[in-house]
Amino acid sequence: MTDQILVLRLAGPLQSWGVRGGFAEYRDTVDHPTRSGVLGFLGCALGLPRGSAPGDLAELDLAVRVDRPGTPMEDYHTIGGQSLSEVVPSADGSRRRGAFLTRRAYRADAAYTVALTGPAALLHNLCDALDQPTYIPYLGRRACPPSAPYNLGIHPAGVDTVFTTAPLDRTAPRKKDTVTVDVIATVNPGDPAATHILNDNPLGQRRFTQRSLARTTLTLPADLCTGDNPTERYEKLHNYRYIKTN
Repeated sequence: MTDQILVLRLAGPLQSWGVRGGFAEYRDTVDHPTRSGVLGFLGCALGLPRGSAPGDLAELDLAVRVDRPGTPMEDYHTIGGQSLSEVVPSADGSRRRGAFLTRRAYRADAAYTVALTGPAALLHNLCDALDQPTYIPYLGRRACPPSAPYNLGIHPAGVDTVFTTAPLDRTAPRKKDTVTVDVIATVNPGDPAATHILNDNPLGQRRFTQRSLARTTLTLPADLCTGDNPTERYEKLHNYRYIKTN
């Protein structure tokens, strides 16, 4: 039977895919979408309560193609009620007691293509939910909304085929016929191909287990690139979802 893949395009001004829980002084991000972050994105579309167990979403596997890695950046925040001793400036010019200073990391102007595999009925249910989400999905943090379109639909192909045919959300390089991108996929624990481990497999209530991943490279034709013209980019993404070719 032919595989079915739900394809997402995760792009936006800011993204943040943290793997450290709680209100730490430094809120990190890795350089690609995490499993917990992507399942949270889908949970928003389904209307799942924040922090709930993944349920049927635990049956999904995902692989990520890094179309644009983006630029790392940090922002400064204060969080009230986390410290009994800190006194810090507030927005109105006064000083506020009981605030906690934090720095938060983001990826600016990044774009990823995510291939989701799992039961066909679940994938189709998710595809419908993404078209009419209960809550607005976000890219790791609620302050990071996704650019449209983020649902590239169901495709009857394997992950390798998706990653070699889906539009590449970047500008084509000058005087080059090919583009090299990274691909991150789940592998079995102990697999010698593993390149890193993330604590990003959600159990609910902010509890996680580890996942082994392998990062490889993929060389693609430059004509897959969407370019920087918004109209042309949208047309290529729209055609990929709705106009099937043999």
